[in-house]
Amino acid sequence: MYRCILINRWWLADSLLEKYIRRTYCLDLVWSGAYSEEALQMLKSDDYDLVFASLPSPDRIITEDMLFEFRRQQSLVITASYPEYVFTGYDLNPICFLKEPFPMANFQSAIGKFQNLVSCS
Repeated sequence: MYRCILINRWWLADSLLEKYIRRTYCLDLVWSGAYSEEALQMLKSDDYDLVFASLPSPDRIITEDMLFEFRRQQSLVITASYPEYVFTGYDLNPICFLKEPFPMANFQSAIGKFQNLVSCS
């Protein structure tokens, strides 16, 4: 199983992305939570096979420390409701971008890209 972490734009007990992750046979969701100091420490404290980040609305700022941690991840999947603002100033290089809301098929496609990337390295 691949170890993954989910950073949500807000605390959601039942986020769609978390439901999709839990339905897969190959992902082990190690931690899930909102953008916070705890999320930042989780990213810094361990290496994950895959990081999911649901970006906040454009009026919310992502700290430079959090962006740095996103940039150092080998496999990052980004989701956002505001795709026109996603890459402005963030300088991120995700393996996949999913525009929210997205169907399970799009999520599965992102996981397939990740698995192809892992098998080729």
